[in-house]
Amino acid sequence: MHACRICGNVSGNQDYLAREMMFGLRTEFAYFQCAQCQCLQIREFPSDMARFYPANYYSMEAPLAESRGGFRAAWRRWDARYRLQACNCGRTKRQEIFAWFRNAGAGLDAKILDVGCGRGALLHELWLDGFRNLTGVDPFIARDLEYANGIRIHKREMSALAGGFDLIMMHHSFEHMPDPKAVMSAAGKLLNPGGTVLIRIPVIPSEAWKEYGVDWFQLDAPRHFFIHSRKSIGLLAEGAGFRVDKVVFDSKAAQFWASEQYRRDIPHRSAQSYAENPKGSAFSPAQIRAYAARARAANRAEAGDAACFYLKRGPGAAA
Repeated sequence: MHACRICGNVSGNQDYLAREMMFGLRTEFAYFQCAQCQCLQIREFPSDMARFYPANYYSMEAPLAESRGGFRAAWRRWDARYRLQACNCGRTKRQEIFAWFRNAGAGLDAKILDVGCGRGALLHELWLDGFRNLTGVDPFIARDLEYANGIRIHKREMSALAGGFDLIMMHHSFEHMPDPKAVMSAAGKLLNPGGTVLIRIPVIPSEAWKEYGVDWFQLDAPRHFFIHSRKSIGLLAEGAGFRVDKVVFDSKAAQFWASEQYRRDIPHRSAQSYAENPKGSAFSPAQIRAYAARARAANRAEAGDAACFYLKRGPGAAA
């Protein structure tokens, strides 16, 4: 029996077999869930992961924001300053983004590192909002990138960077990394005193995992090496000298409709998928709205399939 890579447990772990379904390869991969810390993890790391990150993988093909200058650019910068200071309730993506920075205590002058950023779509959006100290790192991009606006994205592992960041962000990238303990340690070395590590990841247990099992969209075999629980993140954080300061559940409707598609043997990137062809999919607008409402309810009950963890230096953990 495989030992859990997070807590070392070898007793009572449960085996699963999951298919690659984002691109419909349907290759099977063995996973197991630790009976102690609940972390779900791949048994063996594939020897060639590059083929599972093709050019049309979403972070590689995401459109980059462009500045048109003038009134619109000035309004964005004013709006960003307001949102960083004021209450920003709601459901839009922009509201969610600025909640990250308020919760992390990071302002426009913060030195920010985005880990696993692809070509840097989020960093470009932040630049338009007035953030200027922006760096990205992603080992799967084709080459180092340096944009005219000053954003640099390095093709390397985070551990190869120099330190001095106020906010280190991992937006759905931490689960792709084969050595989470080393990643936590590297983040600790790169973080400035008083800084924050923000980790957004799929989490377990959740309503979607309980309902769909290995057809759960966020399992995403084999790209997701680890699906963490609050307990496993707490153990990793503690081991690197962090505490979990805050947890915000932020799952979306796709946990239900995309999982339902996998159950029906419909890949995520196919002509039948709601992600690619909403009008040609199996779901009506009313069904999608119902899934979105269900996701919001699951988040309120802390049973959504994704969460944002804010890590700070020091002992203790969020309840």
